Amino acid sequence: MRLAKALLAVALSAGSLAAAAVAAVPNRPPMQDGTLSVRDGRASIVLKMKGSIIGRLAKGTVTVTDPGADATVIVRGADSERYPTEKTTVYGGKGIRFRVADDGRVTVKVTGKGINFSAVGRGDGWVDGWGDPAAGLFFDGAYSLNGEDYASLPNERMRFELAAPASP
Repeated sequence: MRLAKALLAVALSAGSLAAAAVAAVPNRPPMQDGTLSVRDGRASIVLKMKGSIIGRLAKGTVTVTDPGADATVIVRGADSERYPTEKTTVYGGKGIRFRVADDGRVTVKVTGKGINFSAVGRGDGWVDGWGDPAAGLFFDGAYSLNGEDYASLPNERMRFELAAPASP
């Protein structure tokens, strides 16, 4: 009987400590999705993200790497499709339309001209516009990251975080 009472006391103590530990964790809001929108881009853009991207490009390639088993990968209008590795597919051509959605982390690289897309999710990546004022190419498209105003695509590779802006 004493042993049973001792075990009950230990169990109740452990339970109350666990409840206190849970209550002590700060009440953080859930991580919010960020956004990236590109208009009429001439660039190379890589997204490593959990989320969705939908868009089109006039001429170039869309590379999808490491989609999960439940991922949605739809590409229409590609003239070619190749598989450089077991987990990578490269779609190339003119007038490509694409949609990629994954709850797991997927990498999508869009390279070419006439890039238009919207992405929503969490992750990171980089963008590198193809503007070259010396060659007379001044406009390489515009982008909006995480709800900011549209700006010209950077002419040098720029890293970014895809996440909601911090609350004021």
